[in-house]
Amino acid sequence: MIYLKPLSAASPANLKRGSYVGPHVLGDSITHALNNFEREFVYFKSTAGGYAVEEKVVLKRSLYKNIHDFDKYISKAYESNLLSKEEATLRLGNVINTGIKLLNFDTHQLEKDTKKLDPVDFEKYLKNLQFR
Repeated sequence: MIYLKPLSAASPANLKRGSYVGPHVLGDSITHALNNFEREFVYFKSTAGGYAVEEKVVLKRSLYKNIHDFDKYISKAYESNLLSKEEATLRLGNVINTGIKLLNFDTHQLEKDTKKLDPVDFEKYLKNLQFR
């Protein structure tokens, strides 16, 4: 069992947020969840200089990558008929929602622990988390 410490700092305000574009193979509920996930984890900030551009900033990059890897794993399993749509939607939705919750906690150790886990082990790891 892993206990997480809440963070006190909030995410940057008044910045352009990320979004998930396009329909998901598992339907609208997952598309909506991924859009919320992207909106929470990604923002764009303007850079200064002669060629001002928007720089993409990803919060908790390792966690963000693991959740996207899990999305790919579940989508492939569903498309290969290894999982039903209901099971795939439930599992992916739980991982996405847990990921969004983790933004409010210190996840330094979690990110180190999960960096090299495969998607199934990553899901198991997230199930053992306790939020305070």
